[in-house]
Amino acid sequence: MSIHVLEYIQKNYKEHAIEANGVVIARYFVVEDHYKAEAFMEQNLLNIILEGKKMLHTKKGDVEVKAGEAFFLSRGEYVMSEVCEGGNYACLLVFFDEKVIGNWLSPILEKVPLHVKMQTYPPEPFCKIELSPIMKSTALSLLPFIEQKPAFVDTILILKLQELLLLLLGSSEGEKLVSYFQTLLPRGIDLSVFMEEHFIQNWSIPEFAKRSGRSLSAFKAEFASQFQTSPMKWILQKRVERARFFIEKGNLSIGEAAFKAGFKSQSHFTRLFKAKHEFSPKNLIGKISNLTD
Repeated sequence: MSIHVLEYIQKNYKEHAIEANGVVIARYFVVEDHYKAEAFMEQNLLNIILEGKKMLHTKKGDVEVKAGEAFFLSRGEYVMSEVCEGGNYACLLVFFDEKVIGNWLSPILEKVPLHVKMQTYPPEPFCKIELSPIMKSTALSLLPFIEQKPAFVDTILILKLQELLLLLLGSSEGEKLVSYFQTLLPRGIDLSVFMEEHFIQNWSIPEFAKRSGRSLSAFKAEFASQFQTSPMKWILQKRVERARFFIEKGNLSIGEAAFKAGFKSQSHFTRLFKAKHEFSPKNLIGKISNLTD
C-alpha cells in the first residue's frame, strides 16, 4: 500500500484533524494488529507516538519508535512505515511547510541560545526524540482541541504548538532540529530541497531549471558547485538509490521499482544499477530472499 500521508489524513481523518494557519494537526490511529505502507511526505512532519510502536524503514536504516517518543521527517522523504504487532497504534501528527517556518517558527529559533545555533549538523531528513514528561503532557493537551474544536481553536493550537516546539528544541536532540529548521527558512527555492523532492519527475534539464526559478546557466553552475556533478548524472544516481529502496523495503519487483523511481525502462535501471554495484538487481532480490528464509 502506498500513500501520500497528508492527503490520506485529510481524506480519512477529517473528524480527528484541524488546519490552523498553514499547519495540519491530526490524531491518527490504527486498530489493525499489523499494518505496513509506503509513505511519501508532502510536508514536513512531526509525529508524536501516543500508543503502540512502529518500525520505520528509511534509506539510512531501520528505526523503531514507540510510545513516549517522537520523530521528525522532512518534506519529500519516502519511508516504509510498519505498525508492529501486539496492540493498537495512535499518534499525533503535525504537518507544516516552509511558510510556517518563516511566519511563526523563525521567532522561536531566534530565542535559541547562540552556541546551539552555531552547531553545524548535516541536514538530516529524520530525527528521533525521546519525550520528557512535560513534552508528553503538552502533546496530550492538544488532543481535546482537535476533537472538540472550540471557539478560537486556530489561535489556541498555534500557541500550544509553539510551546511544544520550544520544549522539543530544548531537548537533547533539539540542536539537530534547530540546525535543520534553519535550512528551511525562506531564502528562495533551495536547490538541494527542490531536487530531492522532484528528481523522479520526467522533466528535461531546462525544465528542472525553470521550475527551480533559475536560468539554465545559473542552474547548471549552482548545481555543479553544490553537488560536484552534472544534473543528469545526479538524477540518475538518485533514481537508482530510490529503486533499490523500493526493492529492499517495499518488496517491489525490478520493473515496478524502476518505473516508480522515474526510469522509462527496466533495462536502463538494470544497466545503471550494475555499473554502480557490480551485481544485478536480480542478485539483490536473491540476497533479500536468503535473509528472509
